[in-house]
Amino acid sequence: MALDPDSLEPGILRAYVQLAAMPDQANGAKTATLARFGSLEVRLTELTRPGYKSPCIPPFWLEVYSRATGTTLDSCGCFDFDESELSTAVSLICETRRKAA
Repeated sequence: MALDPDSLEPGILRAYVQLAAMPDQANGAKTATLARFGSLEVRLTELTRPGYKSPCIPPFWLEVYSRATGTTLDSCGCFDFDESELSTAVSLICETRRKAA
């Protein structure tokens, strides 16, 4: 079953807003799972530790995480989820779905 990109955008934005209410993890990050496809997860992570803050380092990261291997397989950084970054996030989720199928 194919994913509808338009249906993914609200979930991405909702997770983006929800990160503000989440407690920091011990590693100085907050993480929300956006989608699961078998053993693959697409996660949105906000880097919150002061040492992570830099105008050159995106504060938000989309990661494709394999629960089977415990590793990150792909990732991309985002600054504020403008249209371009939102489109990249949707593409990453759709591509992960295709790989898991």
